[in-house]
Amino acid sequence: MSELRENLQRALCQYIKDTLSHIDTVRGFCESLSTWTDARKTERTKMRKVTNQQELAAVLKDTLGGLEKLDCFLDAVEKLAVTSLHVFTVENLVLHLPEGIRPEHVQVVIFAARMICPLLLEFKRDASVFFLPKLQNVEVLSYQLNKYIQTTQKICKMLKKSSFSDFCLKMNVKTLVDLDVDLSEDEMQRMLHHINQLKEIRDYQPFRMVFLFQEVSCSDFISEFNKRRPRMLQSLKDLEQFAVQLDRMNKGAKISSVAGSSVGAAGGVLCIVGLALMPVTAGLSLGLMIGGTTLGVTSGVNSVVTTTTEIAVNRTYQNKASKSFQSFMEDVQSIQDCLEEVSTQPAVNIQLKAEYVKVLMTLKTSVFVGLGINSLITDVSAFKAVQKAKTLRNISRVSSEIPDIGQAVGKGALALSNTARKVYIGLNALFLGMDILIICKDSISLAKGSETEVSQFIRARATLWCSEMKSWQKIYDFLNKGQLSFEKDKAVLETPFYPERKIKKRKLCVIL
Repeated sequence: MSELRENLQRALCQYIKDTLSHIDTVRGFCESLSTWTDARKTERTKMRKVTNQQELAAVLKDTLGGLEKLDCFLDAVEKLAVTSLHVFTVENLVLHLPEGIRPEHVQVVIFAARMICPLLLEFKRDASVFFLPKLQNVEVLSYQLNKYIQTTQKICKMLKKSSFSDFCLKMNVKTLVDLDVDLSEDEMQRMLHHINQLKEIRDYQPFRMVFLFQEVSCSDFISEFNKRRPRMLQSLKDLEQFAVQLDRMNKGAKISSVAGSSVGAAGGVLCIVGLALMPVTAGLSLGLMIGGTTLGVTSGVNSVVTTTTEIAVNRTYQNKASKSFQSFMEDVQSIQDCLEEVSTQPAVNIQLKAEYVKVLMTLKTSVFVGLGINSLITDVSAFKAVQKAKTLRNISRVSSEIPDIGQAVGKGALALSNTARKVYIGLNALFLGMDILIICKDSISLAKGSETEVSQFIRARATLWCSEMKSWQKIYDFLNKGQLSFEKDKAVLETPFYPERKIKKRKLCVIL
Protein backbone atom coordinates (compact mmCIF):
# COMPACT_ATOMS: atom_id res chain seq x y z
CA MET A 1 0.00 0.00 0.00
CA SER A 2 1.40 3.40 -0.96
CA GLU A 3 1.90 6.01 1.73
CA LEU A 4 -0.65 8.28 0.04
CA ARG A 5 -3.28 5.55 -0.02
CA GLU A 6 -2.59 4.69 3.61
CA ASN A 7 -2.90 8.33 4.68
CA LEU A 8 -6.20 8.66 2.84
CA GLN A 9 -7.52 5.50 4.40
CA ARG A 10 -6.54 6.61 7.90
CA ALA A 11 -7.99 10.12 7.52
CA LEU A 12 -11.26 8.87 6.05
CA CYS A 13 -11.70 6.24 8.75
CA GLN A 14 -11.05 8.80 11.49
CA TYR A 15 -13.64 11.19 10.05
CA ILE A 16 -16.20 8.39 9.93
CA LYS A 17 -15.32 7.24 13.43
CA ASP A 18 -15.71 10.77 14.82
CA THR A 19 -19.07 11.14 13.08
CA LEU A 20 -20.41 7.91 14.55
CA SER A 21 -19.04 8.92 17.95
CA HIS A 22 -20.97 12.22 17.79
CA ILE A 23 -24.15 10.33 16.88
CA ASP A 24 -23.54 7.99 19.82
CA THR A 25 -23.13 11.00 22.15
CA VAL A 26 -26.36 12.53 20.90
CA ARG A 27 -28.28 9.29 21.18
CA GLY A 28 -26.93 8.57 24.67
CA PHE A 29 -27.98 11.99 25.98
CA CYS A 30 -31.44 11.77 24.40
CA GLU A 31 -31.99 8.36 25.97
CA SER A 32 -31.10 9.72 29.43
CA LEU A 33 -33.02 12.97 28.94
CA SER A 34 -35.73 12.19 31.51
CA THR A 35 -33.13 11.62 34.23
CA TRP A 36 -31.26 14.79 33.27
CA THR A 37 -34.48 16.81 33.19
CA ASP A 38 -35.70 15.55 36.57
CA ALA A 39 -32.38 16.51 38.16
CA ARG A 40 -32.54 20.04 36.76
CA LYS A 41 -36.16 20.49 37.86
CA THR A 42 -35.23 19.37 41.37
CA GLU A 43 -32.42 21.92 41.39
CA ARG A 44 -34.84 24.66 40.34
CA THR A 45 -37.12 23.79 43.24
CA LYS A 46 -34.23 23.84 45.70
CA MET A 47 -32.92 27.04 44.17
CA ARG A 48 -36.11 28.91 44.97
CA LYS A 49 -36.03 27.75 48.58
CA VAL A 50 -32.44 28.59 49.52
CA THR A 51 -31.88 31.10 52.29
CA ASN A 52 -28.15 31.69 52.11
CA GLN A 53 -25.24 31.77 49.72
CA GLN A 54 -23.82 28.45 50.86
CA GLU A 55 -27.03 26.56 50.11
CA LEU A 56 -27.27 28.17 46.68
CA ALA A 57 -23.65 27.28 45.89
CA ALA A 58 -24.35 23.63 46.72
CA VAL A 59 -27.37 23.55 44.40
CA LEU A 60 -25.57 25.30 41.55
CA LYS A 61 -22.64 22.89 41.84
CA ASP A 62 -25.00 20.09 40.78
CA THR A 63 -26.54 22.33 38.11
CA LEU A 64 -23.17 23.08 36.54
CA GLY A 65 -22.35 19.37 36.53
CA GLY A 66 -25.54 18.72 34.58
CA LEU A 67 -24.80 21.58 32.18
CA GLU A 68 -21.38 20.10 31.44
CA LYS A 69 -23.11 16.96 30.17
CA LEU A 70 -25.42 19.17 28.14
CA ASP A 71 -22.43 20.95 26.59
CA CYS A 72 -21.02 17.63 25.32
CA PHE A 73 -24.38 16.85 23.73
CA LEU A 74 -24.72 20.31 22.15
CA ASP A 75 -21.16 20.19 20.82
CA ALA A 76 -21.89 16.84 19.16
CA VAL A 77 -25.08 18.21 17.57
CA GLU A 78 -23.23 21.27 16.27
CA LYS A 79 -20.45 19.16 14.77
CA LEU A 80 -22.95 16.84 13.11
CA ALA A 81 -24.62 19.88 11.55
CA VAL A 82 -21.36 20.73 9.74
CA THR A 83 -20.53 17.14 8.77
CA SER A 84 -20.37 16.35 5.07
CA LEU A 85 -23.41 14.54 3.69
CA HIS A 86 -21.36 13.51 0.68
CA VAL A 87 -19.00 11.26 2.63
CA PHE A 88 -22.05 9.13 3.42
CA THR A 89 -23.69 8.99 -0.01
CA VAL A 90 -25.45 5.73 -0.77
CA GLU A 91 -23.87 5.18 -4.19
CA ASN A 92 -20.26 5.22 -3.05
CA LEU A 93 -18.31 1.97 -3.36
CA VAL A 94 -15.68 3.01 -0.87
CA LEU A 95 -17.44 3.17 2.45
CA HIS A 96 -18.81 0.14 4.30
CA LEU A 97 -20.20 1.00 7.71
CA PRO A 98 -20.57 -1.44 10.63
CA GLU A 99 -23.47 -3.88 10.51
CA GLY A 100 -26.79 -2.21 11.22
CA ILE A 101 -25.65 1.23 10.06
CA ARG A 102 -26.48 2.50 6.60
CA PRO A 103 -25.23 5.73 4.98
CA GLU A 104 -28.77 7.10 4.70
CA HIS A 105 -29.19 6.69 8.47
CA VAL A 106 -26.21 8.95 9.03
CA GLN A 107 -27.41 11.41 6.43
CA VAL A 108 -30.80 11.83 8.10
CA VAL A 109 -29.15 12.52 11.48
CA ILE A 110 -26.94 15.15 9.83
CA PHE A 111 -29.98 16.63 8.14
CA ALA A 112 -31.85 16.80 11.48
CA ALA A 113 -28.87 18.45 13.19
CA ARG A 114 -28.79 21.11 10.48
CA MET A 115 -32.47 21.86 10.91
CA ILE A 116 -32.33 22.43 14.65
CA CYS A 117 -28.82 23.91 14.96
CA PRO A 118 -29.99 27.58 15.12
CA LEU A 119 -31.55 26.72 18.49
CA LEU A 120 -28.05 26.08 19.83
CA LEU A 121 -27.52 29.84 20.03
CA GLU A 122 -29.66 29.75 23.18
CA PHE A 123 -26.80 28.01 25.01
CA LYS A 124 -23.92 30.19 23.84
CA ARG A 125 -22.92 31.48 27.26
CA ASP A 126 -20.39 30.49 29.89
CA ALA A 127 -22.57 28.65 32.42
CA SER A 128 -19.85 28.69 35.09
CA VAL A 129 -19.91 32.51 35.05
CA PHE A 130 -23.64 33.02 34.50
CA PHE A 131 -24.74 30.59 37.22
CA LEU A 132 -22.74 32.14 40.05
CA PRO A 133 -24.18 31.64 43.56
CA LYS A 134 -25.69 35.09 44.15
CA LEU A 135 -28.97 35.14 46.05
CA GLN A 136 -30.04 38.34 44.32
CA ASN A 137 -30.07 36.51 40.96
CA VAL A 138 -31.98 33.38 42.00
CA GLU A 139 -35.07 34.34 40.00
CA VAL A 140 -33.04 34.92 36.85
CA LEU A 141 -31.01 31.73 37.28
CA SER A 142 -34.20 29.72 37.81
CA TYR A 143 -35.77 31.26 34.71
CA GLN A 144 -32.74 30.56 32.53
CA LEU A 145 -32.38 26.97 33.77
CA ASN A 146 -36.04 26.36 32.97
CA LYS A 147 -35.50 27.74 29.48
CA TYR A 148 -32.53 25.39 29.05
CA ILE A 149 -34.72 22.46 30.09
CA GLN A 150 -37.51 23.34 27.65
CA THR A 151 -35.22 23.98 24.68
CA THR A 152 -33.21 20.81 25.35
CA GLN A 153 -36.40 18.74 25.45
CA LYS A 154 -37.49 20.18 22.10
CA ILE A 155 -34.09 19.54 20.51
CA CYS A 156 -34.06 15.92 21.68
CA LYS A 157 -37.61 15.38 20.52
CA MET A 158 -36.77 16.67 17.07
CA LEU A 159 -33.57 14.63 16.85
CA LYS A 160 -35.49 11.49 17.69
CA LYS A 161 -37.56 12.14 14.58
CA SER A 162 -34.41 11.39 12.60
CA SER A 163 -34.77 7.78 13.81
CA PHE A 164 -31.13 7.52 14.83
CA SER A 165 -32.27 5.14 17.56
CA ASP A 166 -33.40 2.65 14.89
CA PHE A 167 -29.89 1.50 14.17
CA CYS A 168 -27.27 0.17 16.52
CA LEU A 169 -23.79 1.64 16.79
CA LYS A 170 -21.08 -0.97 17.16
CA MET A 171 -17.94 1.02 17.69
CA ASN A 172 -15.79 -2.04 18.30
CA VAL A 173 -16.42 -3.78 14.99
CA LYS A 174 -14.44 -3.56 11.77
CA THR A 175 -15.28 -0.95 9.19
CA LEU A 176 -14.27 -1.46 5.60
CA VAL A 177 -12.88 1.32 3.44
CA ASP A 178 -12.52 0.01 -0.10
CA LEU A 179 -10.12 1.96 -2.26
CA ASP A 180 -9.90 1.08 -5.95
CA VAL A 181 -6.48 -0.05 -7.03
CA ASP A 182 -6.94 2.05 -10.15
CA LEU A 183 -7.42 5.33 -8.26
CA SER A 184 -4.92 7.77 -9.62
CA GLU A 185 -2.55 9.61 -7.34
CA ASP A 186 -4.27 12.86 -8.27
CA GLU A 187 -7.66 11.48 -7.19
CA MET A 188 -6.29 10.13 -3.93
CA GLN A 189 -4.48 13.40 -3.29
CA ARG A 190 -7.69 15.34 -3.91
CA MET A 191 -9.69 13.07 -1.59
CA LEU A 192 -7.04 13.30 1.15
CA HIS A 193 -6.96 17.07 0.89
CA HIS A 194 -10.76 17.18 0.91
CA ILE A 195 -11.22 14.96 4.00
CA ASN A 196 -8.58 16.97 5.88
CA GLN A 197 -10.45 20.15 4.99
CA LEU A 198 -13.72 18.63 6.19
CA LYS A 199 -12.13 17.77 9.52
CA GLU A 200 -10.74 21.29 9.92
CA ILE A 201 -14.09 22.83 9.03
CA ARG A 202 -15.92 20.70 11.60
CA ASP A 203 -13.48 21.73 14.32
CA TYR A 204 -13.42 25.42 13.34
CA GLN A 205 -15.72 27.25 15.76
CA PRO A 206 -15.97 30.53 13.76
CA PHE A 207 -17.33 28.59 10.76
CA ARG A 208 -19.77 26.72 12.96
CA MET A 209 -21.00 29.98 14.50
CA VAL A 210 -21.74 31.52 11.09
CA PHE A 211 -23.37 28.25 10.02
CA LEU A 212 -25.81 28.45 12.95
CA PHE A 213 -27.21 31.68 11.54
CA GLN A 214 -28.35 29.85 8.39
CA GLU A 215 -30.48 32.19 6.24
CA VAL A 216 -30.30 35.14 8.64
CA SER A 217 -27.44 37.49 7.90
CA CYS A 218 -24.98 37.58 10.77
CA SER A 219 -24.11 41.15 9.77
CA ASP A 220 -27.27 42.32 11.57
CA PHE A 221 -26.03 40.99 14.89
CA ILE A 222 -22.51 42.26 14.24
CA SER A 223 -23.79 45.74 13.43
CA GLU A 224 -26.22 45.88 16.36
CA PHE A 225 -23.74 44.65 18.93
CA ASN A 226 -21.01 46.94 17.62
CA LYS A 227 -23.36 49.94 17.84
CA ARG A 228 -24.71 49.25 21.32
CA ARG A 229 -21.65 47.81 23.03
CA PRO A 230 -20.08 51.17 24.11
CA ARG A 231 -23.29 52.38 25.77
CA MET A 232 -23.83 49.03 27.46
CA LEU A 233 -20.32 48.97 28.86
CA GLN A 234 -20.79 52.54 30.12
CA SER A 235 -24.07 51.53 31.79
CA LEU A 236 -22.35 48.68 33.61
CA LYS A 237 -19.58 51.05 34.68
CA ASP A 238 -22.14 53.56 35.97
CA LEU A 239 -23.92 50.84 37.93
CA GLU A 240 -20.70 49.95 39.70
CA GLN A 241 -20.22 53.63 40.62
CA PHE A 242 -23.76 53.84 41.98
CA ALA A 243 -23.09 50.79 44.11
CA VAL A 244 -19.91 52.40 45.43
CA GLN A 245 -21.75 55.60 46.34
CA LEU A 246 -24.48 53.65 48.12
CA ASP A 247 -21.85 51.78 50.12
CA ARG A 248 -20.14 55.04 51.04
CA MET A 249 -23.41 56.54 52.20
CA ASN A 250 -24.14 53.40 54.16
CA LYS A 251 -20.71 53.51 55.78
CA GLY A 252 -21.12 57.19 56.69
CA ALA A 253 -24.53 56.53 58.16
CA LYS A 254 -23.16 53.69 60.27
CA ILE A 255 -20.36 55.91 61.57
CA SER A 256 -22.97 58.53 62.48
CA SER A 257 -25.13 55.83 64.06
CA VAL A 258 -22.22 54.57 66.16
CA ALA A 259 -21.39 58.11 67.26
CA GLY A 260 -25.03 59.01 67.94
CA SER A 261 -25.70 55.81 69.82
CA SER A 262 -22.56 56.39 71.89
CA VAL A 263 -23.82 59.84 72.86
CA GLY A 264 -27.24 58.39 73.60
CA ALA A 265 -25.68 55.68 75.72
CA ALA A 266 -23.67 58.26 77.68
CA GLY A 267 -26.83 60.30 78.23
CA GLY A 268 -28.64 57.22 79.42
CA VAL A 269 -25.89 56.50 81.95
CA LEU A 270 -26.07 60.07 83.33
CA CYS A 271 -29.85 59.86 83.63
CA ILE A 272 -29.71 56.55 85.48
CA VAL A 273 -26.93 57.77 87.82
CA GLY A 274 -28.82 61.02 88.56
CA LEU A 275 -32.00 59.14 89.23
CA ALA A 276 -30.24 56.69 91.53
CA LEU A 277 -28.51 59.49 93.55
CA MET A 278 -31.56 61.71 94.04
CA PRO A 279 -32.46 60.29 97.51
CA VAL A 280 -28.87 60.77 98.69
CA THR A 281 -28.09 64.18 97.18
CA ALA A 282 -31.46 65.78 97.98
CA GLY A 283 -31.99 66.67 94.34
CA LEU A 284 -28.45 67.88 93.62
CA SER A 285 -28.10 65.07 91.07
CA LEU A 286 -30.88 66.61 88.98
CA GLY A 287 -28.18 68.24 86.84
CA LEU A 288 -26.93 64.83 85.82
CA MET A 289 -30.42 63.90 84.65
CA ILE A 290 -30.80 67.14 82.69
CA GLY A 291 -27.38 66.67 81.09
CA GLY A 292 -28.23 63.09 80.21
CA THR A 293 -31.55 64.10 78.70
CA THR A 294 -29.84 66.84 76.65
CA LEU A 295 -27.34 64.31 75.26
CA GLY A 296 -30.18 61.95 74.48
CA VAL A 297 -32.11 64.62 72.58
CA THR A 298 -28.96 65.64 70.68
CA SER A 299 -28.39 61.99 69.78
CA GLY A 300 -31.96 61.66 68.57
CA VAL A 301 -31.80 64.80 66.42
CA ASN A 302 -28.48 63.63 64.90
CA SER A 303 -29.99 60.26 64.06
CA VAL A 304 -33.04 61.87 62.45
CA VAL A 305 -30.88 64.15 60.25
CA THR A 306 -28.54 61.30 59.30
CA THR A 307 -31.39 58.95 58.46
CA THR A 308 -33.26 61.58 56.43
CA THR A 309 -30.09 62.29 54.42
CA GLU A 310 -29.45 58.59 53.89
CA ILE A 311 -32.99 58.03 52.59
CA ALA A 312 -32.68 60.93 50.14
CA VAL A 313 -29.25 59.93 48.85
CA ASN A 314 -30.18 56.27 48.56
CA ARG A 315 -33.37 57.11 46.71
CA THR A 316 -31.40 59.29 44.28
CA TYR A 317 -28.89 56.55 43.46
CA GLN A 318 -31.61 53.94 43.33
CA ASN A 319 -33.41 55.99 40.68
CA LYS A 320 -30.18 56.48 38.75
CA ALA A 321 -29.45 52.75 38.90
CA SER A 322 -32.98 51.95 37.71
CA LYS A 323 -32.62 54.28 34.75
CA SER A 324 -29.25 52.77 33.85
CA PHE A 325 -30.70 49.28 34.02
CA GLN A 326 -33.66 50.30 31.86
CA SER A 327 -31.34 51.82 29.27
CA PHE A 328 -29.13 48.76 29.41
CA MET A 329 -32.08 46.40 29.00
CA GLU A 330 -33.25 48.24 25.90
CA ASP A 331 -29.89 47.46 24.35
CA VAL A 332 -30.06 43.88 25.64
CA GLN A 333 -33.46 43.36 24.08
CA SER A 334 -32.28 44.71 20.74
CA ILE A 335 -29.36 42.28 20.67
CA GLN A 336 -31.53 39.43 21.86
CA ASP A 337 -34.02 40.18 19.09
CA CYS A 338 -31.23 39.61 16.56
CA LEU A 339 -30.46 36.21 18.07
CA GLU A 340 -34.14 35.28 18.27
CA GLU A 341 -34.52 36.06 14.59
CA VAL A 342 -31.96 33.35 13.98
CA SER A 343 -33.56 30.70 16.18
CA THR A 344 -37.10 31.42 14.95
CA GLN A 345 -36.44 31.47 11.21
CA PRO A 346 -38.82 29.14 9.33
CA ALA A 347 -37.38 25.67 8.94
CA VAL A 348 -38.54 25.29 5.35
CA ASN A 349 -36.45 28.28 4.35
CA ILE A 350 -33.38 26.88 6.05
CA GLN A 351 -33.00 23.30 5.02
CA LEU A 352 -35.20 22.53 2.05
CA LYS A 353 -32.62 23.84 -0.37
CA ALA A 354 -32.27 22.31 -3.82
CA GLU A 355 -28.99 20.58 -3.04
CA TYR A 356 -30.35 18.90 0.10
CA VAL A 357 -33.54 17.81 -1.65
CA LYS A 358 -31.42 16.33 -4.42
CA VAL A 359 -29.33 14.37 -1.93
CA LEU A 360 -32.41 13.10 -0.10
CA MET A 361 -34.07 12.04 -3.33
CA THR A 362 -31.16 9.69 -4.02
CA LEU A 363 -31.85 7.70 -0.86
CA LYS A 364 -33.22 4.21 -1.47
CA THR A 365 -35.42 4.22 1.64
CA SER A 366 -37.68 7.06 0.56
CA VAL A 367 -40.55 6.02 2.87
CA PHE A 368 -38.26 6.02 5.93
CA VAL A 369 -36.78 9.37 4.99
CA GLY A 370 -40.12 10.88 4.04
CA LEU A 371 -41.75 10.04 7.33
CA GLY A 372 -38.78 11.15 9.43
CA ILE A 373 -38.05 14.39 7.60
CA ASN A 374 -41.67 15.50 7.15
CA SER A 375 -42.38 14.94 10.84
CA LEU A 376 -39.17 16.73 11.73
CA ILE A 377 -39.97 19.76 9.58
CA THR A 378 -43.42 20.00 11.17
CA ASP A 379 -42.00 19.89 14.70
CA VAL A 380 -39.23 22.40 13.99
CA SER A 381 -41.62 24.88 12.37
CA ALA A 382 -44.11 24.59 15.22
CA PHE A 383 -41.48 25.00 17.92
CA LYS A 384 -39.89 27.99 16.27
CA ALA A 385 -43.28 29.67 15.91
CA VAL A 386 -43.81 29.29 19.65
CA GLN A 387 -40.30 30.55 20.36
CA LYS A 388 -40.93 33.64 18.27
CA ALA A 389 -43.97 34.46 20.40
CA LYS A 390 -41.96 34.04 23.62
CA THR A 391 -39.25 36.65 23.66
CA LEU A 392 -36.71 37.24 26.38
CA ARG A 393 -38.61 40.19 27.79
CA ASN A 394 -39.53 38.24 30.89
CA ILE A 395 -35.93 37.61 31.83
CA SER A 396 -35.16 41.19 30.91
CA ARG A 397 -37.75 42.34 33.40
CA VAL A 398 -36.57 40.20 36.30
CA SER A 399 -32.99 41.08 35.50
CA SER A 400 -33.48 44.84 35.61
CA GLU A 401 -35.84 45.49 38.52
CA ILE A 402 -34.31 47.34 41.47
CA PRO A 403 -35.84 46.62 44.90
CA ASP A 404 -37.19 49.48 47.01
CA ILE A 405 -34.95 50.72 49.74
CA GLY A 406 -36.47 49.87 53.09
CA GLN A 407 -33.24 49.66 55.02
CA ALA A 408 -32.93 53.37 55.79
CA VAL A 409 -36.65 53.72 56.48
CA GLY A 410 -36.38 51.18 59.26
CA LYS A 411 -33.55 53.15 60.77
CA GLY A 412 -35.66 56.30 60.63
CA ALA A 413 -38.30 54.80 62.92
CA LEU A 414 -35.60 53.83 65.39
CA ALA A 415 -34.02 57.29 65.24
CA LEU A 416 -37.30 59.05 66.04
CA SER A 417 -37.81 56.77 69.00
CA ASN A 418 -34.48 57.94 70.41
CA THR A 419 -36.02 61.37 71.09
CA ALA A 420 -39.41 60.20 72.21
CA ARG A 421 -38.06 57.67 74.67
CA LYS A 422 -36.38 60.40 76.81
CA VAL A 423 -39.80 61.31 78.19
CA TYR A 424 -39.86 57.96 79.91
CA ILE A 425 -36.76 58.09 82.08
CA GLY A 426 -37.68 54.83 83.74
CA LEU A 427 -37.09 53.01 80.40
CA ASN A 428 -33.58 54.36 80.03
CA ALA A 429 -32.00 51.13 81.20
CA LEU A 430 -33.81 49.23 78.41
CA PHE A 431 -32.86 51.76 75.74
CA LEU A 432 -29.31 51.92 76.99
CA GLY A 433 -29.04 48.21 76.22
CA MET A 434 -30.50 48.87 72.77
CA ASP A 435 -27.99 51.66 72.08
CA ILE A 436 -25.09 49.40 73.03
CA LEU A 437 -26.50 46.70 70.76
CA ILE A 438 -26.68 49.17 67.87
CA ILE A 439 -23.11 50.32 68.54
CA CYS A 440 -21.85 46.73 68.48
CA LYS A 441 -23.86 45.79 65.39
CA ASP A 442 -22.90 48.83 63.31
CA SER A 443 -19.26 48.66 64.41
CA ILE A 444 -19.01 45.03 63.36
CA SER A 445 -20.68 45.90 60.05
CA LEU A 446 -18.15 48.68 59.48
CA ALA A 447 -15.27 46.39 60.33
CA LYS A 448 -16.47 43.84 57.73
CA GLY A 449 -17.08 46.52 55.13
CA SER A 450 -20.58 45.19 54.45
CA GLU A 451 -22.53 46.34 51.41
CA THR A 452 -26.09 47.65 51.38
CA GLU A 453 -28.82 45.38 50.07
CA VAL A 454 -29.34 47.56 47.04
CA SER A 455 -25.66 47.77 46.15
CA GLN A 456 -25.43 43.99 46.50
CA PHE A 457 -28.36 43.66 44.12
CA ILE A 458 -26.82 46.09 41.62
CA ARG A 459 -23.48 44.29 41.69
CA ALA A 460 -25.13 40.88 41.31
CA ARG A 461 -27.13 42.03 38.27
CA ALA A 462 -24.11 43.81 36.79
CA THR A 463 -22.04 40.63 37.16
CA LEU A 464 -24.73 38.61 35.44
CA TRP A 465 -24.97 40.99 32.50
CA CYS A 466 -21.20 41.31 32.25
CA SER A 467 -21.14 37.56 31.64
CA GLU A 468 -23.76 37.99 28.91
CA MET A 469 -21.71 40.76 27.33
CA LYS A 470 -18.69 38.45 27.22
CA SER A 471 -20.79 35.73 25.60
CA TRP A 472 -22.06 38.12 22.94
CA GLN A 473 -18.55 39.42 22.42
CA LYS A 474 -17.42 35.84 21.74
CA ILE A 475 -20.23 35.35 19.22
CA TYR A 476 -19.30 38.67 17.63
CA ASP A 477 -15.63 37.71 17.34
CA PHE A 478 -16.42 34.27 15.90
CA LEU A 479 -18.80 35.75 13.33
CA ASN A 480 -16.27 38.34 12.18
CA LYS A 481 -13.58 35.70 11.85
CA GLY A 482 -15.82 33.02 10.35
CA GLN A 483 -17.21 35.27 7.63
CA LEU A 484 -13.78 35.67 6.07
CA SER A 485 -13.66 32.09 4.79
CA PHE A 486 -17.27 30.96 5.22
CA GLU A 487 -18.30 30.77 1.57
CA LYS A 488 -15.13 28.90 0.65
CA ASP A 489 -15.51 26.46 3.55
CA LYS A 490 -19.19 25.97 2.83
CA ALA A 491 -18.38 25.12 -0.77
CA VAL A 492 -15.95 22.47 0.47
CA LEU A 493 -18.65 21.04 2.73
CA GLU A 494 -21.09 20.80 -0.18
CA THR A 495 -18.61 19.41 -2.73
CA PRO A 496 -19.03 15.71 -3.65
CA PHE A 497 -16.34 13.62 -2.01
CA TYR A 498 -16.01 10.49 -4.13
CA PRO A 499 -14.90 10.36 -7.78
CA GLU A 500 -17.81 10.44 -10.16
CA ARG A 501 -16.82 7.28 -12.03
CA LYS A 502 -17.72 3.91 -10.61
CA ILE A 503 -14.70 2.24 -9.17
CA LYS A 504 -13.69 -1.32 -8.62
CA LYS A 505 -13.38 -2.46 -5.05
CA ARG A 506 -10.31 -3.41 -3.13
CA LYS A 507 -11.01 -4.18 0.53
CA LEU A 508 -8.80 -2.56 3.09
CA CYS A 509 -9.86 -3.52 6.59
CA VAL A 510 -9.40 -0.85 9.20
CA ILE A 511 -10.48 -1.22 12.84
CA LEU A 512 -12.11 1.93 14.24
